[in-house]
Amino acid sequence: MKEKVLSKFKTDALVRAMSPIDVVIDSFQACYQQDAPTSPSVDCVPNYLAEEAQGEFAAIIYSIIHLPDGNQAEFQPTTRYIRKLLQRYVSIVEQYTNLENDKFAEIMIEYQFRATEGGDMPDPRTSCHVSYIVPFSKYEHYNSGENSNKENNQIVSIKVFPYHNDVGVRKLWEAGAALAEYLIEKPGLVRGKSVCELGAGVGLTGIVIAGLCQTKSVHLTDYTEATLVNMEHNVKANADWVKRARRATMGKLCNEGQPVTSGFLEWERFSERDIVNTSNVPTLSQSIHQTEVKSMAIAKRAHVIIAADVIYDPECIPPLVLSLGRLLSESPERIAIFATPLRNEKTFALFVTELNQVGIKCNYATRETTERMDYIFPCYFDQPRSDVRICEMSKA
Repeated sequence: MKEKVLSKFKTDALVRAMSPIDVVIDSFQACYQQDAPTSPSVDCVPNYLAEEAQGEFAAIIYSIIHLPDGNQAEFQPTTRYIRKLLQRYVSIVEQYTNLENDKFAEIMIEYQFRATEGGDMPDPRTSCHVSYIVPFSKYEHYNSGENSNKENNQIVSIKVFPYHNDVGVRKLWEAGAALAEYLIEKPGLVRGKSVCELGAGVGLTGIVIAGLCQTKSVHLTDYTEATLVNMEHNVKANADWVKRARRATMGKLCNEGQPVTSGFLEWERFSERDIVNTSNVPTLSQSIHQTEVKSMAIAKRAHVIIAADVIYDPECIPPLVLSLGRLLSESPERIAIFATPLRNEKTFALFVTELNQVGIKCNYATRETTERMDYIFPCYFDQPRSDVRICEMSKA
C-alpha cells in the first residue's frame, strides 16, 4: 500500500493530508532522486539531503503554509505536525552533512519558536485542515505539474481536530475515503438521486460525491454537537468547490441551489419514531430538534442511504440496522451503500446477523473492484483499502 501511495502522490499532497512523517520523507526521497541528476552528491551525501534538496523541501512546506489567498492560518496542517516534519528531516540531514540552505533554516527557526497552545503537547482544542486535490474528472492528471493552476481550484479542504476525543471530528477515516472513491468510480449509483449520509463525520464523502457524481442533493447527518458544528463548517468552506465541480460535470443540468446540507440524526431515536416531541426530550434544544425533523424527513425521501465506518460499537448496531431496515422497507427502489473496515470480526459478524434478521440483502464489492479504484485520498496508512468492505444493500 505504501508503495502505491508513494508512486501516486507527490510530497506536497502527502503533507496537505497530514500523512505519516516517514511516508512524507520517503516520498520526497523518491521524487527528488527521480528528478535529480544521476551524478553522486558531494562527499557521498544522498542527493535528497544536499543543500539544493534542503531548499526544495523548504519550498514544499512554504507553498502549503503560505497560500495565495492569504488564509495561511486557516487552511494548513497543525503547527505541531509541520514542526515535527521539519525536525525529522533535519535529523536525517545531520547524519550526513550540515543544514546549509538558508531558506530551510529560516522556516525551521520560524516553526521552532512558533507558539502553540499547550506547547508541543497534543491539544484536543487544536484544529487544522487536511487538504486533497480532487479532480473534476478522474481522467485529469491532478498531480501533474502542468495542471498546477487547475489544482488551485480543485483543493477540498477539511477541518479536523486531530487530538479530539470525538472520533467524528478527528480525521478522514479510511472507509470514508474508500466510499467516495467507489462512488466516483460508479457515479450511476447516485446520479440524479437524493442521498442521505448517516454518521457523516467530517463530511468529506458527501461533499465530494455532491460535486463529482451529479447527485440531486446530499444531506449529511451525525449526532454530536462537535461533529455537527464542524460538519457545517466544512460544507460551507467547500461550497465553491462543489459548485465548480458540478458545473464541470453537469453543465447546464447543474442546479444552483443547496447541493449539500447537514443536520442532526441519531439512529436510536430515528429507529423508534418518526417525529420526536421535544416536550418529552428536554435534552434537545429547539434548533437541534428542528434539524432532526428535517433530517428524518430527508432520510425518508432519499433514494440512496450511504455510510462509512459506522460499524465499530456493538451497542450502536441494532438501532442502526433497525433504522436502515425501516428506510429500505418504505421504498423498494431505495438502496444503501456502506463502507466499513474489518477492525473486529465479532462486531462485523453481529452487523451481518442483524441485517439478515430484518431481511436486508447485501452485495459486496469484490477486492478486485476496490483495488482497481483510483487513489484520490492519501490516507490508507492505519487501515489499508484492502481491509475496507463496500456493500450495496436492498430489502430482500
